[in-house]
Order: sequence, then structure tokens, then C-alpha cells
Amino acid sequence: MISASRARRRAAAEPPRPGAALAVGSVLMAASLGRAAAVPGLWWLGLTWHSVWFHADMPLLRARRAASSVALALLVLGTVLSPLPTSAAPTSTSADTGRFAGTARLPGCSGALVRWPAALDTDRGVVITNGHCVRFPFLGAREVLVDQERWTRVELLDGRGEVARAARAVRLDYAAMFRTDLAVLTLRETYAELAGAGVAPLTLAEAGPSRGDRIRIPSAYWTEQRVCATRGTAYRLHERAWDWWRSIRLPARDGCAIRGGYSGSPIVSRSTGLVVGIANTGYVGGRRCIDSACEEDRRGRVRMVPHMNYGQQTSWLLGCLDGGRAFDLDTPGCRLAKPRA
Repeated sequence: MISASRARRRAAAEPPRPGAALAVGSVLMAASLGRAAAVPGLWWLGLTWHSVWFHADMPLLRARRAASSVALALLVLGTVLSPLPTSAAPTSTSADTGRFAGTARLPGCSGALVRWPAALDTDRGVVITNGHCVRFPFLGAREVLVDQERWTRVELLDGRGEVARAARAVRLDYAAMFRTDLAVLTLRETYAELAGAGVAPLTLAEAGPSRGDRIRIPSAYWTEQRVCATRGTAYRLHERAWDWWRSIRLPARDGCAIRGGYSGSPIVSRSTGLVVGIANTGYVGGRRCIDSACEEDRRGRVRMVPHMNYGQQTSWLLGCLDGGRAFDLDTPGCRLAKPRA
């Protein structure tokens, strides 16, 4: 997470992307950017149920006070959100595809194009991102969205970070901010069509990272990447009303200082090239469990860890596939939260 004052200084040093906010002081991670602050000199902070506007020349003290009252730091205001022979899914690695291969740029967020283990070339592509990236106001503490129509522009990058294909997400298969902060989108385009445009999907690892594993976090939104070693996982992670399990620790001071726009970025193992998680939130100071996420251990002890960012597990998705090809929450062993009856 990034404070409003830090985000302001960074935004002044680099031009904003077309249609994107100039900067963000956030809480559910200075990791997503909205499009509300299109007017120069204005900054937007996403609160739990409403927004606060203030001018860029507001005194720093007032800006900090506004930042500390933020409920979730995401600025995601836009709407979310001839065939080749069929084949099994290949395993992609950073060595042979480039650092940005398989990454996706969504409104205010990043994401990743992934391919299920038994997917065919004729199957439609799948993009994963954070659940907090697909709707504003954000999802409720136990809310789960499934099988909703969408028409969201998704820019898919090649290994060099260039837009190889502007695709469309036509269905939201899943979105939740309970147990994990995760969303699954189905594209209009097939894997064969995407391959023809030079887009290579990423592959999910069957397990999350271990403590000390070297990882990289490529952000399609910024076409930049962070590299660090993980610090294990948090048993439970709390932020406002949200509760996430087995969150991946990403130390900001050791290379993983993510910022606004990194939400949904894949966490990629540097040794295997497989996706082991997605970035979703971080530290901005302020109140424990409200302005910044806090960890809870198995004994129920709660603490806020300074300068620690976090990601969510993606291996759980593999347990929710019917035949290794179709996403289905009713698959035996699926650990993802289901909609309430």
C-alpha cells in the first residue's frame, strides 16, 4: 500500500496512463488504480462505501489524515470488468517467453492469462485477477459472484511488454474477497487466436511458494516488475471486513515494493516460471486491520507487519476444474468460497 503523499510524488515524476488516475493512496493495496481522477490536480481515495476528493495542493497533513481514513485502496471504477489443432496446455517459463508474457492489463488493475491443464486450443482464454478489481463498491465480506456477463477490455502483453492483443472478457466466472481475493474471467478469444497474435499463457503451480522462494511480480498495468524472496505465508489476513487465508508475504524493503496498479499481478516462481499467486494488498501504516492488513496466527494473536505486502494463493483454482478444463465450484475438493444459498 502507498500513502497519498508518496503516490503524489511518484505521479509527479511520471506521466499518467490515458484514462487512469494520476495517483492513489490506497488501503486494499495501493494496488489498483481507478479512473475517477481524470482532472489534473485531483486525487481519489477509495473508501469502504464512498469516495473522498481533495486537491493536490491540499496541505500534506490533511492529505495524510484523508489517507488514514481510507477503507480499501483500490480505485477500480470502470466496468469490469481459422482454429489450430487441439493440444494439451504447455508450460511457460520466463526464460523462453519474456518477463511480461501472459500478463494482462485491465481497468485499473493487472492480471494474467492462464491456461487450465487440459485446455484445448479451441477453448476460450481465461484471465485471473483480484476480486476487488471487478466491481465498485467492493464485494461484501462473504459475497461471491458467479457466471455473470461482462464486456471488459483486456490488453494482453507479449514478453517485451507490448500490447499483442486487445481482447474482451465476456464472462465473469467467479469473484470473491472471502478466503481469497480472486476473480476468473473468460475471454471472447480462443487460445488459438491469442497464439496467432503472439500471446503466450502462463501456467498455475500446483502449490504455493515456500518461505525463501525467489519470485517476480510483473505488472501489465505499469510494464514493470518487482523481484524478491517470499517470507512464507500468513495463517489469516484481515483487512476491514475481509478475511483471507494463507496469504503470501512479500517484503517491500527486499524488492517487492508494489504500488497502485499491481493488483492482480501474477506472482511467478523464478525457478519454474509457474504462477504461485497474485498480488493483492499491502502496508500503508495507519490503523491495524483497517488502513493496513493485519496477520492472525493459529493462536489468534493479531499483528500488523510494517512494510509487508501480500498476495493470494492461485493453486486452489486447480481444485475447482472439471476434467482439468472447465471451472466448476461443484468439483469435489474445491476450496473456493461458494455463493450462499
